[in-house]
Amino acid sequence: MSEARPVIERPVQLRTVDSVEAIILVDNFIDIFLANTDHVSRPKLRYDWSVGKQLVAEHGYSVLLTFRRGDETRSLLYDTGLSTETMLHNLEVLGLKLDPADALVMSHGHADHHGGLEGVLRRIGKRKLPVVLHPDAWKERKIIFPTGTEIHLPPPDRKTLEDNEVELVEEKGPSLVVGDVALVSGQVERTTAFEKGFPIHYARHDNAWEKDPMVYDDQGIICNVKGKGLVVVSSCSHAGLVNVLRNARKLTGVGKIHAFIGGLHLSGAIFEPIIQPTVDEMMKLGPDFIVPGHCTGWKAVHEIARRLPQAYVQTGVGTRMEFS
Repeated sequence: MSEARPVIERPVQLRTVDSVEAIILVDNFIDIFLANTDHVSRPKLRYDWSVGKQLVAEHGYSVLLTFRRGDETRSLLYDTGLSTETMLHNLEVLGLKLDPADALVMSHGHADHHGGLEGVLRRIGKRKLPVVLHPDAWKERKIIFPTGTEIHLPPPDRKTLEDNEVELVEEKGPSLVVGDVALVSGQVERTTAFEKGFPIHYARHDNAWEKDPMVYDDQGIICNVKGKGLVVVSSCSHAGLVNVLRNARKLTGVGKIHAFIGGLHLSGAIFEPIIQPTVDEMMKLGPDFIVPGHCTGWKAVHEIARRLPQAYVQTGVGTRMEFS
């Protein structure tokens, strides 16, 4: 039985949680010497850390989220990385299991976020797992760089999902999941003038390639930590970080952003010009923690760390954060 359902009225009646734990399973970066803080713990170093299986990084993203409210604990997997086995490998190294996962949410249809899906479903088995995605995630897409280089972005394989007897929840709008303690944002409202999408992004339509700059299937996870505010997780933020955070506040009616975790897609010549206005607006929103990863880009990461040094958290594969 699926616990994801469309939400019609706003603000959404999202139940508060006592805490949310986020574990980065796949990301572009690893640093075994990152230090722990009050809210962040890193994978333990072994005496002979060069022996045995090690954590693996790749150009992809996956986060395991666990929500606690009283005696109730629920969890969901947000994205599955690029390669079939990377996320499963990192789970093993970290000593984690997927068995408790109550749902799987796909941020959007790009392969670096669903590539590990087959491996995940093989590990979980046929148990009617709710899989939440936006209908546009099925689009076949590609990126055409100014040099003429093309990167193919195949969608998730519907047959693989059907063969594993998942419960597909295709929804453009927001949906409550895992006991109404987590909100899938659905299609993000675009309100800023400078976040204009991905101009070199294309989708196939009726056997022809058409520009698809907005990537409307881009969606994230929102929860409300009691007494702290919203924790927002967004794999790529193709809608733009400011739009993502404004949308989270509008959907929930909660003004305070406690933490943001995920990619900001501010890498490369196309997006670097909007780093400054993005960080300017982010500072007005005042998150307590900002955890940029995956596609954020080094220039944006440096600027965030420079201007929000107390809020900035360096992430990496295996990073575990708890907000309570």
